[in-house]
Amino acid sequence: MDEKYETVKLCYTIHKFSSYSANYTPENIMVNNPSDQLSRWFTDSSNTASTLLPQYVMLKLKSLSIVETIKFGKYIKPHVSDLKKFQIFGGTDENNLSLLLSAGLKKDSAPETFKLRNRTTEGLYLPVQYIKIVPLLSWGPAYNYTIWYVELHGKNQEDLIKNAMETINLRKEEEAVRILLKHLRRRRYKDAFEALSRESGVQLEGPIQSRLWNALVENGDYKLAEQILEEAMNEGEMDWYMSWQPYRPQWRQLSACSAAVEARLCCGDAAPPAPRARPHDLACADRDPRLDLPELSTNGSDGVGVGVGVGESLGVETCDAGCDGACSARPGPRGGHQLVVDPNTGTLYLFGGWNGTEDLDDLWCYTTTSERWTLLCQHSSLMSGPSPRSCHKMVFDPVNERLYTLGRYLDNAQRVPSNMNSDLYVYEVRSGEWSLVCGDTAAAGGPRLVFDHQMCLDADTQTIYVFGGRVLPANTEELVSPQYSGLYAYYIASNTWQLLLPDRHDLPAPQPRVSHSMLFHPVQRRLYMFAGQRNKEQLLDLWWWDVGSGQCGALCAGAACAPPAAGFTQRATLDPDTDEIFVLSGMSKEKDKRVYNSLWVLSLKRLTWTCIYRNDSVSPSEPRPRFAHQLVYDPVRKVHYLFGGNPGTSNSPRLRLDDLWALRLQRAERDDVWRTARAALREACYRELAAAPAAQPRALHYLRHELSAALDHCDPLQVAQFQKLATVLFSGPPSDISGECALNPSRVRALARRRARLPPHTDLAHALAAVLGADDTALEPTQPFEEAVEPVPDTWDVGEEDDECLSGAAGAGCAAGGWDARGARMRLFERLCAYFRPSRVPPRAQLTDLVVL
Repeated sequence: MDEKYETVKLCYTIHKFSSYSANYTPENIMVNNPSDQLSRWFTDSSNTASTLLPQYVMLKLKSLSIVETIKFGKYIKPHVSDLKKFQIFGGTDENNLSLLLSAGLKKDSAPETFKLRNRTTEGLYLPVQYIKIVPLLSWGPAYNYTIWYVELHGKNQEDLIKNAMETINLRKEEEAVRILLKHLRRRRYKDAFEALSRESGVQLEGPIQSRLWNALVENGDYKLAEQILEEAMNEGEMDWYMSWQPYRPQWRQLSACSAAVEARLCCGDAAPPAPRARPHDLACADRDPRLDLPELSTNGSDGVGVGVGVGESLGVETCDAGCDGACSARPGPRGGHQLVVDPNTGTLYLFGGWNGTEDLDDLWCYTTTSERWTLLCQHSSLMSGPSPRSCHKMVFDPVNERLYTLGRYLDNAQRVPSNMNSDLYVYEVRSGEWSLVCGDTAAAGGPRLVFDHQMCLDADTQTIYVFGGRVLPANTEELVSPQYSGLYAYYIASNTWQLLLPDRHDLPAPQPRVSHSMLFHPVQRRLYMFAGQRNKEQLLDLWWWDVGSGQCGALCAGAACAPPAAGFTQRATLDPDTDEIFVLSGMSKEKDKRVYNSLWVLSLKRLTWTCIYRNDSVSPSEPRPRFAHQLVYDPVRKVHYLFGGNPGTSNSPRLRLDDLWALRLQRAERDDVWRTARAALREACYRELAAAPAAQPRALHYLRHELSAALDHCDPLQVAQFQKLATVLFSGPPSDISGECALNPSRVRALARRRARLPPHTDLAHALAAVLGADDTALEPTQPFEEAVEPVPDTWDVGEEDDECLSGAAGAGCAAGGWDARGARMRLFERLCAYFRPSRVPPRAQLTDLVVL
C-alpha cells in the first residue's frame, strides 16, 4: 500500500448483532479492559445447534476505509468461551460481504493481531464500510462465545479511498459488460453483441480466442480449432498457464547413508553426552545449534565415546572391501560443510564441515555423470590450504575453475590471537593446488573473521560479495555485544576489498545478520538477501542490491519477531531462467522436537510464495528430515543436490548424515499441455459424430485413427478411457437437459403462455391445515407476486411454439448441429479457456446465474 498514507486506528460503531446475554452487550468490545470480566460481548447461544441462527456482530466504520489489521484483546487469563475459530467478512454493502479472514485465537491472555485481506485477487485496494465477525467455535465444548475487545487499523484518507472506489467501480463495470457480452454471444444476439462491444470499447477476449470460438463453437470445425490451438501454443499464449502449474518434486538417492550412520540412526549412541550450560558462548547453527554440549579441547577431542569411527573422525569413510581406510571411497558424515556446483560440467565440490566431534579439512568432488566420489585432498592444511573448519563459505568460479573459501567457526578454547585472522584461500581445480590469497582480510579492508555469513560470486566481473555473519569476538565485551559483518566486495583481478555497507547504519538497506540467505542473479545483476537473525530478533525482510549502481530496495520488510526454535536453518538457490528462488528449510520444533523439511518457491515476477514439498517423516524415496544440510542448484541441468546435515536425533546429538540426493522439480511442459488439449478436441469431435446416426461409420474410423493417435497408450488411465469410448456409438445421442436457447418474439410469447397456465404456487390444503390447527408448522409469509395473464395473440402467431422452445432444436439462426451440439462445444471451449490468461478469455461468471427466481 502507498507508503505516503499513514496507518491509523479506525473508529467504528456496533451496527448489528445476533444476541447477547444479560449485560454483556456488544458495545463492550469497544473498550479494552482486560481485568474486568464483565467487559465483553457474550452471546446467549452458540452455533452448535443446527436450529439456531449463526452468531455474529457487525461493525460499521465511521467512513469507508482500507482495513489492514484487526486486534482482539483478551481477559487477564484464558477463558473457555474465547474464540477458537472465527471468520471475518467485509464490504461496502452489509448484504454483500466478502471473506477477509479465517483464523482462531490462542488459548492464552495475550492480545492477538491479524492481517485482513484488503486487496482483490487482482491486487486492487478493497475499501469496506462494514466488518462482520462470525464466531464458529469456542475453546470450551458447547460454550457460548465471548469477544473482549476489538481494534481496527488501516487507512481512511479521503483521496486514497476515492481513488480506490473509482477503480473498483470501473473494474466492476468492465466485468459486468464482459459478462453481458459473453451471454449475448452464447445466445447469438449478434447485433446486440456488436453494438455493446463497439459502444463500451470492452473486448471480450483476445484475437486468437475469438478465432477459436468461431471455428469450434459457431462452425464446429474441429480441425481448424486444433490448428488455432497449436498456433496459440507456439506463440506462447499458454505460457502463463504452464507457469502457474505446481512443481512435482522427484527425489533420487545418489548415495545412501553409510552402515555406521544407519546403525546409530536405528539404535542411537550407547551413552549420549550430558548437556551442560554455556552461558556466554556463541554457537554456529550449522555446526552445533545451541545444543549445550560439553566444551571441546583444541584438538577437537572431547573425551566422550560417542561411537565415531576412525574413518569418520577424518571425514573419510572406508569402503566395504575391508581396506580399513586404505582407500577413500566417499566423504564421511558432516554438517556445517560447503557444497558448490560447477555449472559447466555439473561436478559437485564438497569441503570441510563438522562430523559431530571435530572440524574437517577434506576436499571431494562428485562427478554427476558417473555418479562417483573422488577425494581431491584429504587434509588441505597439509597441502598449503585452509585449516579444518566448519560454518565457512565457498564459491566456485566457472570461468577460471577455482574454489574460494572464507570464514570459519572457533570454539572458546580455539579463540587465541594466532587463530583470529580471517584467511581467504583458493583451490585451482586444473592443477589441484591450494594457495593462500590473503592471510588477514580485515587488514586488507575486508571482513574480520566471521561465521554464518553468505558469499556469492559474479563470474562476469570476477567479484565476490560477502554479507553478514557473526564476527568472532576478540574479547569479553564483543562477546556480550554481538558484532556483525557488513556487505563487502572482493575484486579478484586487483586483489582488493571494498566495504559497500557497514554493520551499523540507518540507511534504507538490509541490516547485517546471521542465518540468512544471499543469492546472485546473473541476468538482473542483483543480489537478493532475506531472512536471518540480528540481536535475538528474526528478520522478515527481502532486499535486492543492484551490483552495478549500488542501489537497493526492499521487496518486503515485515516487523521483526522472536527467533525460531533451535536448529532452524534455510538453504536457498536461484534459477535465473525462471526468476524463481527456492528455499529448503530445516527446523527442530520446540514443542515436539521434530525436524521437518519444506521446500518453497518464490516467484520474483509475481512476488508469491508457494510450498511445493514438505517431509516430516522418514521415507525410503525421500531424504530424511534434517538441518545444517547443504543444498546447491545446477541452473543448466535444473537439478538440486542435497548432502549431509543433522538429523536432530535426541539419542545421538552428535550424529551427522552422509547421504547425497538429487531433486528434479517437474512442471507441466508444452508437449503435455498440447497433448491434453488435442485429445479433448478429438474426443469431442468423435462424440459429435457418434451422436448422428448417419455419421457413425465416420465416427468409428475417426476413433481408430485420429483419436487413437492423440492418446498415450502407455498410460493405463488413457487406455481405459479409450476403450470406453467405443460404447458411445451404441448409447444414442446425449440428452442435454440444460434447455439453453435464445429468445425471439414467438418464444417470448410462448413463455408468457406457460406462465399464465401454471397452477397456483401456494399449497392451499397445507395452509388450511395450519389455519385450523391441524398442522403445527408455521406458514412462511407470502411474498408479493404478479398474476400472469395470457399474452395478446400476435398477427404472426401460428400454432404453439412451446415444443420448439423446449426441444432445443436448431432455429433462430443456430447452425452446425443445433443448440444441443453447440452447447457441448461451448462447454469444451470453456475448458480450453483454462489454458489462457484470464484477461484473454471470457469471464467464468454466467449472466443467468445472477438471476434469482
